Parts: sequence; structure tokens; C-alpha cells
Amino acid sequence: HTLLEEAENERMHLLCFLQEKKPSPVFRGVVLVSQGIFWNVFFGAYLVSPTLCHRFVGYIEEEAVRTYTGAIQALDEGKLGDWNTKPASDLAKQYWRLGSDATMRDVLLAVRADEANHRN
Repeated sequence: HTLLEEAENERMHLLCFLQEKKPSPVFRGVVLVSQGIFWNVFFGAYLVSPTLCHRFVGYIEEEAVRTYTGAIQALDEGKLGDWNTKPASDLAKQYWRLGSDATMRDVLLAVRADEANHRN
């Protein structure tokens, strides 16, 4: 994958989960400020040590795989309430080419597969 393809893929993860959460303006503002701070710190770190930054991103992707694996396990154990039967959004079905009967579990499996691919 190219960096632009990975960025588009991560954007789709965000959009799909934003459709489920529908965060408040305050939450969105906190995320925006946090991203701004992180971007500047990461940019500075990349100027000093690109290798370290690439390893850090690989670590984040590995943790994402673990997080989604845990979410899938919790879903299978019935700990995520209505997500067991919640249908996948139309956006998720279209992006990952999921079936018309796809659920949030299918979305989590697709996102985890994406993250596993990015960590390499």
C-alpha cells in the first residue's frame, strides 16, 4: 500500500465509527486539538529519527489489532449490547464489499484485517 491508500483506509475507519458514535461538538474539538498537538510533536520527532517514528507507527498498528481482537471477543461474549445484531452502515458495506446482511462484527473483522496489514 502507498501512504495515501493507508491514509484513505484510516479515514474510512474513522467515518464508519463516527456514524455509530455521533460525537458531540466538544468531543470533536478535543480530538481536533489532540491531533494538532500530536501532529506537531510527531513531525519534530520524524525530523530527528524517522526510524523511531516508523517503529512507533508499527507499534500503534499492532495495538490496534489487539484492541479490535478484544472488541470482537467481547462482542462474541455478548458484552457489547446491541452491537451483536446491529447492521453495518451502508458506507461500511460499500467500502469493504460486505454482504447486505453484514453486522458490526463484520465491520470489526474488516477493520482488524486492515490494521494487521498496516503493521507490516
